[in-house]
Amino acid sequence: MIDRDDPNPGADAGRLPRAPRQRVMLNATIERFGGGPATQHRIRDLSSGGARIDQAGDLRVGATVLVSVGALAAVGATVSWVRDGTAGLQFAEQIDPEAARAKAAIAPRPKDAGATREGPKVGWIPNLNNPYARR
Repeated sequence: MIDRDDPNPGADAGRLPRAPRQRVMLNATIERFGGGPATQHRIRDLSSGGARIDQAGDLRVGATVLVSVGALAAVGATVSWVRDGTAGLQFAEQIDPEAARAKAAIAPRPKDAGATREGPKVGWIPNLNNPYARR
């Protein structure tokens, strides 16, 4: 369908269709190749092929970065655009947006790992469950 208000209706003819975007509010960590500390950003839009982030700071167009968000760790991306403190990232490979929304899982410790859980040894807490303690 052609938008009659578009001054150049054939401009998008050579582009691939974009993946559907979802408005989200996720925290992400971005690491730059070549060193430097990792930085924290907020993802505002997310699709299987890319994301729009806030707090773009000193990101530059064409830079390659690693993005970690949710259960996804170190996904390669290229900075496509930077404007007014936001930036567009294009992922090197398709991601699962639901995995990005998932919390990073921490494996529970096995109960029979041989380690006993010790509680506090001072103060009133050690006597909390003592039926003979004065109350």
